[in-house]
Amino acid sequence: MMTRQPTLPAFAIATATSSILNNGNRLRPALMLMTSPPLHLRNKYPTITTNAYHRHRRLHQFTTSNSEFDKDYSKYITSPSDDEDTDAKSEFGTKIYWDAMYDGMGDFDAEEYSWYYGYEVIRPHLQEYSGKLLLLSDVTSGAVEDESAASSKHKSQLSILLPGCGNDPLLLDLYNDGYRKLTAFDYSLGAIERQRELLEYLPATSEKRDIELRVEDARALPTEWTNSFDIIIEKGALDAIYLSGNDERNLEKAIAEFERVLRPGGICISCSGVVPEQLRRETFRTTEWVWLRDGSDDLRAGCFVFRKR
Repeated sequence: MMTRQPTLPAFAIATATSSILNNGNRLRPALMLMTSPPLHLRNKYPTITTNAYHRHRRLHQFTTSNSEFDKDYSKYITSPSDDEDTDAKSEFGTKIYWDAMYDGMGDFDAEEYSWYYGYEVIRPHLQEYSGKLLLLSDVTSGAVEDESAASSKHKSQLSILLPGCGNDPLLLDLYNDGYRKLTAFDYSLGAIERQRELLEYLPATSEKRDIELRVEDARALPTEWTNSFDIIIEKGALDAIYLSGNDERNLEKAIAEFERVLRPGGICISCSGVVPEQLRRETFRTTEWVWLRDGSDDLRAGCFVFRKR
């Protein structure tokens, strides 16, 4: 019996092929944005929806030519009702959905999956804005010889939190770039298990053992984390929370928790392609946050940067 696959909402989400591990070097998954159907299909099937287009592509494993794709396409042309869209939205944000994915039963790769884009997109923004947190006193006091050495030391001292880490390799990328005080959490145990497997590709050092992986809910983080982190980097975690249903208080709770666990002056980097702009402005309120970078005009999912006041 065929189980029903959740229909993803029509937003710009990256889809990845399986990653390859070769001699310890990770090859990046191939990424593809959830784009609108091509013009020839829109002309042929005026009622085509983006959801239906990508659902059909997933069924064909992205291997069909245009002519094969057109064949019997009318079977897959649907106009989902508002109720169906709401169901899809709710499914995509549920713990059951993500548990199934990390168990290998979901829509995406269970081993390694880079949401929206890789570290190469985030890194320049991380460097630019974390640089403003530099311990310049180390330079002026003579503790280190130059600012470059201070920057290297500074990386290892910054405490970074990754909410909703999933099976994204960002944790490894940060470690390989010199960051050491790393904490990642997800509310799916399967995601944490995938992260532990990914960490096996790092050398066995005492610094590696300092990486903390936790099963937590972004809406209710541990009390002891208050004012603990210099930087938060979230890739799609807020999007998933937003998609968990119609209760916008879930998103407000998560952002309030981010504000609580960040130190004053700390940075939040949010990679998001789903949360509506007006809602983002209402939840990242200027009374608590300084907007350093507005990613609304980014070609892919926006990379937003906020500083806690």
